[in-house]
Order: sequence, then structure tokens, then C-alpha cells
Amino acid sequence: MSRLSPLIVASSVLLLSACATKDFVRETVAPVQTSVDSLGTRVQAHDDSLKAVDRRLQGSDARIQTLEQEAAARAQAAMNLPAPPGLLMSTVLTDDKIKFSSGRAQLTEQAGQELDQLVAKLKADDKPVFVEIQGHTDATGSDAINQQLGLKRAEAVRMHLARAGLPLARMATISYGESAPLADNNTRDGRSTNRRVQLIVMR
Repeated sequence: MSRLSPLIVASSVLLLSACATKDFVRETVAPVQTSVDSLGTRVQAHDDSLKAVDRRLQGSDARIQTLEQEAAARAQAAMNLPAPPGLLMSTVLTDDKIKFSSGRAQLTEQAGQELDQLVAKLKADDKPVFVEIQGHTDATGSDAINQQLGLKRAEAVRMHLARAGLPLARMATISYGESAPLADNNTRDGRSTNRRVQLIVMR
């Protein structure tokens, strides 16, 4: 049996060594590379998640700022509103004093005198007031007609008070028609009581 030349042996050793090195690289480096790639993917996903959270936070900050601005605007508006008026007096001018005929809104001379006395009292107090004038009727007639009649009676009182010296800007009228009776509309006296004008004087 002939002996292998040293060159062939050396070449074989180098070849085997190279194969072993490649196998080592494949077995050792490849899993590491896979792990690195996986880690890179997770890092990218984490970065994307952070960016999404950051966008949500920015949106929340903008919403909070808007809410704060709206709250500040409401607070400022509330500060600029006048103080709510306090009730000074409530005067009911019933049919016995105002003498409204059924279905009519004209004031009699006696009614005018009653209103003049009220104006004189308010002028003597010499303080600004606001007067709400409420018109009421009995249940005779339709709802629509009574609504209009109540307003006409309230307006008749307002115009008399204005001629007596109360500023129109400090008076308002409202009609309740037949919706707020004080007495039974089935009796003559009850209907007379319900035909009324009520003055709410506030300061």
C-alpha cells in the first residue's frame, strides 16, 4: 500500500477544516441572526406602538386644551352675567280692581288709579326694578283666544305703566291664558277671580 503524499494529506485536512468551519458558522451564527432579525422586528413593532401612543396622547392633549378653553369661556360668560334678580313684590290685580270685562282687555279709570299707586311706590323706592306682567283669563272661549286675550291684558297694563314713568325696557309681558286658574271656572265669582293680571316686581 502506497503512502499518501504529505501535500494530499494537508489539502484534505484543510478541506475538512473549511467544511467544519462552515458548519459551525451555520449552526452558530444563523440562529443568532434569526434572533437578531426577530428582535429587530419586535423593536420596530414597539416603535410603531410608541408612535401610535404618542399620536393618541397628542390628540388627548388637544382635546383637553379644547375642553379647558370651553370651560374658561363658560366661566367668563357666567362672570359677565348680571346677578339674578331677587323678588321684591308680587301684586295680583284681579277683576275686582282691574275691571276687565269678559273677553275684553281695556283698563278702566279705577284700574289706572291702582296702577298709578304702584308706580308711585316704585318711584319712592328709587331703585331699579324689573317687572314681569302676567296676563290670565277665565275658561270662557278657546285656548287660542284666551292666550291672545291674556297677552292683550298684560300689554294694556305695560303701556299704562310706561306712560306713568316705568321704562319699557324694564318690563316684559307673558300670557298664561286660562292655564293657571286661581278659582273654579264653573262659577261666576271664580271666573271673575281668574280674569286677572299679576305683576312680579324683581330687583
